[in-house]
Amino acid sequence: LAYSTNYRNNGIDGGEIGVHSIMFSGNVELSPKWKMGYSSGYDVKGGAFTFSRFNFTRDLDSWQFNFNWVPFGTNSSYTFFIGVKSSILSDLKWDKNKPPDRRLF
Repeated sequence: LAYSTNYRNNGIDGGEIGVHSIMFSGNVELSPKWKMGYSSGYDVKGGAFTFSRFNFTRDLDSWQFNFNWVPFGTNSSYTFFIGVKSSILSDLKWDKNKPPDRRLF
């Protein structure tokens, strides 16, 4: 588990705090072949979570599984991958993703 804090004063009138957030991240080995990682933050001033990401990895002996997920916000997205580890058979895979929505509102 790791954490950091960020304070930034953008020179806003009245000396108001521009950004004040607490960031945290970590990795958990759920079993010898399952791993999970996460990173997120909390905007203390705004009272909301900042950019968050979760990733899951599974070693399937000759195969590899990865799932990355950004659950909310403007960068909400996911990627899914399962494929053979061998470089000779690297084309034997399945990729699926939903990229972030880049439309302007």
